[in-house]
Amino acid sequence: MTDDDYGALYESLTSVLREECGSLALHKFIGGETALDKELWQRAAELGWLGISLPESVGGLGMGTQGLHLLHRAIGASCAPGPFAATLAVTQMLAEGRVDTACGDIIAAVIAGDAIIAAPIAPGGERLVLSGGVLNGRSQSLLGLDGATLALVPARRGGENCLALVRIASPGATAACVDLWDRTRSAGSVTCNDAEPVILIEDAGSARLQAYFRYLSLSIAADCVGAGFQIAGQTTEYLKGREQFGQSLASFQALKHRVANLYIALDPAAELTRQAALGLASGRPAGPMWTALAKAAAADAFRFVADDCVQLHGGVGYTWEYDCHIFLKRALLNEVIAGRSAEQRDAAATLLDGMASAGETIAEIVE
Repeated sequence: MTDDDYGALYESLTSVLREECGSLALHKFIGGETALDKELWQRAAELGWLGISLPESVGGLGMGTQGLHLLHRAIGASCAPGPFAATLAVTQMLAEGRVDTACGDIIAAVIAGDAIIAAPIAPGGERLVLSGGVLNGRSQSLLGLDGATLALVPARRGGENCLALVRIASPGATAACVDLWDRTRSAGSVTCNDAEPVILIEDAGSARLQAYFRYLSLSIAADCVGAGFQIAGQTTEYLKGREQFGQSLASFQALKHRVANLYIALDPAAELTRQAALGLASGRPAGPMWTALAKAAAADAFRFVADDCVQLHGGVGYTWEYDCHIFLKRALLNEVIAGRSAEQRDAAATLLDGMASAGETIAEIVE
């Protein structure tokens, strides 16, 4: 696909989300009046979005990580609720390995909108114990748990790491959601008592779990970029429409500089995120490094932008009637998902060191 094709795809995505997840619809959802998250999930399934990045061989649209990037940037721009990030990162990870019948059935169910997969919100935490073919233990901090039918849980069998997909609400597996400050997403824990896994993935070197977090990092970075540009644009329009001392607030030099700083923060993060999507798509060794750097840069930029947009709105920025507080809460959660910025940059430094030691070329920009 050409850049024009990707541009047209992004416009198509944002057009649908603007229509179905506008400010009024989002506020009604936040207020508990609608099931917008479930409605958007089914709409995404109808339009083929849930398979946008997956290979055609498993029923996807074959757009790879560039498709994943564009979809999540559009989702972020609308601050759209739903379990998209975790579920799509898991299916992307599943599709890059050997796809057997059981795995293929789960991927097909996700594409059809019939399955939602909760998965770890960030690296770390205790692993469940797999012994005698059943799982025991509690997996905390799973993202996308509300309405999830499956959960991806890190486990240990003997001395080896593995990943297990368990069916929630089946005998031996119970889920418990927790309240989040960001009401557009859900999280919680799954407790297993002799739960039988639906799929078991060998992962002695944790490569599959790392792949999941790479796709999650890219998704959240794109979400941050889309959301950051959206709330910056809304704030700019707000300043144009408000007057102080008979003048538009947008005419004051100090506020012009602050608005300019919003875009100065976002532009490099957007380019890094684009680079990460291209790097992962190319399969080059530098792809994971760019992804870690993109997540860190985008999360930091979004937090700065969302926080300053609340300030630029004045006192009304703290009220429920305005969007900026919703975006700020999303920014605060995005900082945590897939690992905080310091952890991401440490990971990028480790990857850089490994590639330099192996003599890999790392400086080129992928076009």
